[in-house]
Amino acid sequence: MVGKMDVPRQRLADEAGKQSPEWLDIPIQVESVVKGGSLSSATVRFYPHDAGYKPSNDAVLRLAGKPAILFLTRVDDGPVGVYFAGYTPDALKPATDLTVTAARAEASRQAQIVASWHADTTLAGYAEVRTLITHLGRVSGNQQQQVFDRLVELGEAVVPAIIAQMDDRRALRTREIALVNHASDAFERTRHYGPEQVVDGLDAVLNQITGQFGSIVNGGSDRQRTATVAGWRVFAADLACKEGK
Repeated sequence: MVGKMDVPRQRLADEAGKQSPEWLDIPIQVESVVKGGSLSSATVRFYPHDAGYKPSNDAVLRLAGKPAILFLTRVDDGPVGVYFAGYTPDALKPATDLTVTAARAEASRQAQIVASWHADTTLAGYAEVRTLITHLGRVSGNQQQQVFDRLVELGEAVVPAIIAQMDDRRALRTREIALVNHASDAFERTRHYGPEQVVDGLDAVLNQITGQFGSIVNGGSDRQRTATVAGWRVFAADLACKEGK
């Protein structure tokens, strides 16, 4: 969306100086919505601790009261609310004629990809991925973990095939998945998630392979699942373009 943030400057400064700051609610006067419906106002929840996966405190202060493009996502369970999207500092940008036009064009492009999407059964590894996914929802415990491990093992080559088949809303029999933590700054060897449905577990697998998304690895609402699947479909289309397919 395009809007102006009413940033509580003093509270942000106070919380930023704490070791464990409180979340801030930043009201937004909405000027226009590029994607996701129509709103006149909104409130984004912001954690005033600088990290590479979100807009910085300085960026928020610099754009306070000024026209900005905000890439936001709604969380429907747990800490319900609206947050900056994408795990990136680029979720907040100055709003200029150029940046707003580019954002609208990208939103239109993504909508066209999702609207025209269809499963391609000729993708590399499609049959093996299909067999593995079929087992999910039927097996539990170690057998379920082995299916996820095998999907991760197949790697980048089958990412499009997984995406093509990931919108599977069957319940998992064991709501747990453990994946090796490859992060350079990892404080634990294994990442543990609590997916509820097959689609959640496959989001975790794809995140493990590509480092992208991972928003429903612990479950989510139907709306969140639909949005995540759509995001992965755009990712797959972009991947095919990069590979010249």
